[in-house]
Amino acid sequence: MKIIILLSTIFLIISCENNKTEFIQSKVINKLVLIKNPRKSIAFYRYSSETKYFLGNKEDPGGFSSEELDNYPEYEIANFFILNCKNDSTKLVGRFHFYGLKGSDDGQKEIDTLIYRCK
Repeated sequence: MKIIILLSTIFLIISCENNKTEFIQSKVINKLVLIKNPRKSIAFYRYSSETKYFLGNKEDPGGFSSEELDNYPEYEIANFFILNCKNDSTKLVGRFHFYGLKGSDDGQKEIDTLIYRCK
């Protein structure tokens, strides 16, 4: 019984690692980036001395030295959400919010449906 639990735990750990979201840049097409194992919600921020903190740290909403991505709207480029349609939960809709290269404070705010149009 202990072996079954141990093997199940190892399988779970390995399967979780295989589902890690990865951004892979093409070696021959500079503007092409492929997303492997995308999540239902992805936030895109410009890399900076302020945002690099979040590469190894979670958001910290409280306390004296609060660090949250919302503190840096000028570096936010876009958000992508995958949601179930309200009228038919078997269908999905993808919504892409583009804030422009100047961030969500000064950039344009475009919304585009990408996967399926819910009716």
